[in-house]
Amino acid sequence: MFGHDHEGEQIAERIDHLMAAVFVADTTERMEALTRHVAPDLIYVSPEAIFEGAQGLSDAFSRYRTEAWWQTGLRRTSPIDLHHGYFRFTWERVERGATVMEGSTFGSLDEAGAICRVVTFEGLVPGQPDGRS
Repeated sequence: MFGHDHEGEQIAERIDHLMAAVFVADTTERMEALTRHVAPDLIYVSPEAIFEGAQGLSDAFSRYRTEAWWQTGLRRTSPIDLHHGYFRFTWERVERGATVMEGSTFGSLDEAGAICRVVTFEGLVPGQPDGRS
């Protein structure tokens, strides 16, 4: 009656690859990895700006690549919640082994199943106390 969610696993794997690929130092290798997982018309929305395409996604994380001493990485901290072509998850940014930021992301897939929209929020993680009384 209930099947295993292979689509969710595939999206989780692709998102994990994207989270690693944005930090790859070699431009050719990074762009090949990014274009493998996103739609050509990707829109990435961060608190700082809106970026378009795989190149825009690469540009969004360029400051972390130029400051290699930060040893920055991203990792998912929740399973992917996926339905009707929309997904969400929580994440953390790690620098030199310590968590420096938490956040949440939601996005959507195009008709071919490629990641086409990603919206990231930094700070407040849904379901977590925010320190307000």
